[in-house]
Amino acid sequence: PPDAAQRLHIRQARWGDKDDLLAMIQALAHHHGDVPELDLSGLIDLLRAELPWLRLLVAERDGALLGYAGLVGGLRLQHGQKTLDLHHLYIAEEARGQGVGRALISEAKAVARALGCSCLTVGTQDHNRAAQATYLACGFAPSPMSGQRFALDLAQEDRP
Repeated sequence: PPDAAQRLHIRQARWGDKDDLLAMIQALAHHHGDVPELDLSGLIDLLRAELPWLRLLVAERDGALLGYAGLVGGLRLQHGQKTLDLHHLYIAEEARGQGVGRALISEAKAVARALGCSCLTVGTQDHNRAAQATYLACGFAPSPMSGQRFALDLAQEDRP
């Protein structure tokens, strides 16, 4: 009904919402077949976590940058776990095969641990077998996605 839509108010969650919010997070986890592990103290910890959008690590030798790793924070809300995604990993062509990527991955693991993350994730294109071999050699395990991801191009949506 139009009256109900007009009365709807969207706002930031407040401390007083914590119990209902936790119950809804757990209900969504159950809906997806997950066993929710998040409790109130975990929810508070996630809300207070100071993780910037992006952390950049660089590999340098003799004053020249050889590569970089872009780390982006994420989470598994239903489990109360912080995660870190190795969103970008780039090694200059002349430095490939010299352990630069492995060194950046090793430092990314250390950063994730220091931030209290439960896991470090990385994705790659299906045809990038060299990267896949490197990730497997560095201890990553395949984690096939189920479902479908969607994107909304906000710049396109804002155009008249």
